[in-house]
Amino acid sequence: MIRFLFIGLIFSSLFSANVSDKIKDQKNSIDSAKKLESQINKKLEELANDIIAGNKAVQNTAKQIEELAKQVKELEDSAHSANLELDKLTSQNGELIRSQKDMELRLVKIISEDFAYDLVAPNDYSESQDSIIATEILKNLNSVMNSEFKKLAQDYEETTNLIKSQSKKIESIKFDLKEFRQKQKALKSLQTKQKKNLEILNQDKSIYSKKLANIKKQQDEMRKTLESLQILAIKPKKQPKQQTQTKATAKNDDVRVIGTSYQAGNVKRYNGAKTIAPLDKFSVKQKFGDYVDPVYNIKIFNESVVLRSATTDARVKNVLAGTIVFAKETPILDKVVIVENSNGIHTIYAHLDKIAPTIKVGQKVKKGYVIGRVRQDLTFEVTQKNYHINPLELISMK
Repeated sequence: MIRFLFIGLIFSSLFSANVSDKIKDQKNSIDSAKKLESQINKKLEELANDIIAGNKAVQNTAKQIEELAKQVKELEDSAHSANLELDKLTSQNGELIRSQKDMELRLVKIISEDFAYDLVAPNDYSESQDSIIATEILKNLNSVMNSEFKKLAQDYEETTNLIKSQSKKIESIKFDLKEFRQKQKALKSLQTKQKKNLEILNQDKSIYSKKLANIKKQQDEMRKTLESLQILAIKPKKQPKQQTQTKATAKNDDVRVIGTSYQAGNVKRYNGAKTIAPLDKFSVKQKFGDYVDPVYNIKIFNESVVLRSATTDARVKNVLAGTIVFAKETPILDKVVIVENSNGIHTIYAHLDKIAPTIKVGQKVKKGYVIGRVRQDLTFEVTQKNYHINPLELISMK
């Protein structure tokens, strides 16, 4: 019975440890996922700024590592010599201290013997032939002992001073070695910091690159959809670049282009009356127009705006009365609704999480009609007779 109980306790202990390890692993995974989600949810501009700051931090740390590594290298040889000298001085000091203690014992012995001889020959001792001989012997012994005492005291003082001198040198060497070890530790800390910075930077760059690629895909899909509905004219294919270029042209080519609307005639200002916004409470996450990213020097033309809702699962409202010409899910833009309005205006609502069940192609919808819901970010685009319009010029920001 006891054996079964013992086995049960061991099994329980192992099971608890296993569960504890699993909980710890899951917590680490959750923390990593939260960190990654936080990076992914950043605006493109914020992520770009983080990458630039990260690059600067990496460069600064690299300079510090280089400088500190040079100092450590210079100290390494002297540290090796210092360690050898420290061992030698410590050994010598040990011998000197033992010699010093031996001298102390001899000094005590001489003093005690001298005191004993004084007791043997008192001043009022009556003179005789034997006593005169004894006194002379004692005088000679005192003279020898005084001479030995004097030499021993001198040696003792020299030994003490040498110990002090070498002790100071030992402390100085220890201080230098301590500085060397501190620099070694600082170097290791900087290298660890550099490794962490590079990991974060590479992760940020990976997310950033994917975001740029995703913007291009979204723009291509949106244009393809609008061209198929004849809302936008089919864009002519780009002519191949000529081999001969002027210096000015070559300089401009340093900025690469992503986007579909770089001819001046593709964008126009909206001069009509303001209308309602598609969301009740929102902030502008991505603006309309040119954006040159500072990381890869790529020019992006945002043909839409991204509005971030202040609440989740927010209602998306139709901003102008019109007719539904498109309402379905797409591979990249999620669920999309396009409304044809008066004066050749088309309003496009992309990245919807839900399309209202009442919305059908061909259906007429009034201004303010709920066309769907969005979890957080709504992509909103406006065109007018083959031109793109800044959606923020159309809607009221109040």
